[in-house]
Amino acid sequence: MAKFISIPSSGSGIAGGDILVGADLITGVVQASSTTVVIYLAGGAGGDVCTITHGTVSIPSVRDAVNYALTANPGGVKAKVKLPSGIEVSGVVFA
Repeated sequence: MAKFISIPSSGSGIAGGDILVGADLITGVVQASSTTVVIYLAGGAGGDVCTITHGTVSIPSVRDAVNYALTANPGGVKAKVKLPSGIEVSGVVFA
């Protein structure tokens, strides 16, 4: 059975709501800048990336929140990404 992490997004239209990412496909998570996190996914030639745009970086970071979600519920099907206080995701792009 597939396992997912759920990332809440305040984006408008189809960019809003919970974004599910297959946890078994994630190969790495990088805080690319103070307002973006890149999730590297296995797949295709060279793999794929998911870029999360969010508010200003805080401690703990959004990267830390994603990593926590990946490890917090090893027996579950979905683990929710609990964003740091005051941080809202405004966009998620898979390329």
